[in-house]
Amino acid sequence: MSYIIGQFFGLLTPICSIITPFLKKKWQLLVANVLINVLVILNLVLIGQFGSGSYLCFVAIIQSFIALSHTKKGESVGIVEGIIFTLLYVGFGIFGIVTAPDFIPAINYKNMLEILPILGALAQMVSVFVRDEQATRKWLLWNTVFWMIYAAAVGSSVFINDFLAFVSISSALYKYRKKNNDKTPAQKGEP
Repeated sequence: MSYIIGQFFGLLTPICSIITPFLKKKWQLLVANVLINVLVILNLVLIGQFGSGSYLCFVAIIQSFIALSHTKKGESVGIVEGIIFTLLYVGFGIFGIVTAPDFIPAINYKNMLEILPILGALAQMVSVFVRDEQATRKWLLWNTVFWMIYAAAVGSSVFINDFLAFVSISSALYKYRKKNNDKTPAQKGEP
């Protein structure tokens, strides 16, 4: 029964992920990111995939709240915070690898698969801390690619979310790129 409930939470994530890239404000992107990560944690834990993915989503939630605080104050994120979160993502990711189901202390397919959420989390980390919305979308696209491969490999319904998020982010990148390219240099703020 928990497997079915977990997959249900995974099926809720596309709603957020399709809308997220089209949100205009940075704080809106961050709040949506928190909601998506909560749903992914519930999905992974309930389908029995308690590994690096679930740990890294937890760290991503904390990071999003800190970035939200910076965004509201109009502050930039410091290099120290970036380093701390990089270490947290790698550390929690490695911890997730050794606590993942079917872990064997050797290089094998299952252990290597758990590296994908770490790469996705690092891309997501950069997306949260960059100031420009378009750069945020580009890093989220990388995050989505890594998570899409991971979700497909572990049999999570979040794969549907990741695929739709990939399409949505790509569309938003094109939409906002096109809008920016249509502006004159003076409208873009160039001399």
